[in-house]
Amino acid sequence: MLLALRFCLIVLGASAITIALSILLVGAEATAATAEGVFNTVSRWRGPPGEHWPPTMDSELRFYAALWGAYGIVLLRAAWGVPRTLPQAPWLAAIFFAGGVGRVLSRVTVGAPHPFFTLLMVIELSLPVLITLLWLGARARLRGRP
Repeated sequence: MLLALRFCLIVLGASAITIALSILLVGAEATAATAEGVFNTVSRWRGPPGEHWPPTMDSELRFYAALWGAYGIVLLRAAWGVPRTLPQAPWLAAIFFAGGVGRVLSRVTVGAPHPFFTLLMVIELSLPVLITLLWLGARARLRGRP
C-alpha cells in the first residue's frame, strides 16, 4: 500500500511540475495543443482542434502554473517522506479532486472541452479516490490492522 501510494504521489507530482514548466515556458495554448495532438493520435479522435487561447487566458494560466508546480513539489516531498507524511495524502488528494470539480462546473456552465480535457477531468475525479483508498490501507497496516 505504501509503495503504491508513493508511486501515485510521485507520478502526480512529476506530472504537475512538467505541465507547469511547459505552461510557464511555452504557454498554455502550445501545451494544450501538444497534449491534444498526442490524445488525437493515440485515440484516433478526429474532431475539431481546440480553440484559440486569448492572451488574458494565457497570462492567467501562466500565473496558476506556478501554483500547480508548487503543488507538484509538495506531492514529491510527501512521497519521499512516506510513512511520516502519510497524513498529508488525503488533503493532497482533496485538492486534486477540487480541480476535477472545477472542470465539471466548467463543462456544465460553459460547455464540453476537447476530449483530452474530459479525460483529465475523469483522472482528477478518480485518482484522488484511489489515493484515499491507498492512504486508508497504508494507515491501517501501519496501525497493525490487516
